[in-house]
Amino acid sequence: MRSLLLLASALVLAVGWADALAARERAVRVVVYFPRGDPGLRCDRVYPRPRWVRPPAVLTGALRALLAGPTPAERARGYGGWFSARTAGMLRSVSLRNGVARIDFRDLRRVIPNASSACGSALLLAQLDRTVAQFPTVRRAVYSLQGSRAAFYEWLQRSPPSP
Repeated sequence: MRSLLLLASALVLAVGWADALAARERAVRVVVYFPRGDPGLRCDRVYPRPRWVRPPAVLTGALRALLAGPTPAERARGYGGWFSARTAGMLRSVSLRNGVARIDFRDLRRVIPNASSACGSALLLAQLDRTVAQFPTVRRAVYSLQGSRAAFYEWLQRSPPSP
């Protein structure tokens, strides 16, 4: 009986490992960007961290991974930034047309209140822009909160880009 139980356990582990491997083979490697340590005078200094997302919506997957923030292991190694479990799930929509990515978020202002400082907005935009810019089909990005470009850029004390 014990041998049968061990064989069954090994089979379950093998099937689970094979499923995980198959899922990873279907996934695409992207990078998301987080600051590490004290930025000093370079508030926009961010570093790439790998993530796996499912095609075909790899830009959306990369943004969802960014909004989830660094993993616990990455946090232990000094990675940080504005995004965390509190911002996970705050992506409303992503569209790409003629090289312009239009990215809309739920209202992040209450969750990230200090992003309106000069250094804070530089860091937030660096994380977003570098993550988005890795895709060759994206020439530029325009962000919004609850459908409002003005609200996003006013929050960061910046002028909204042209549509």
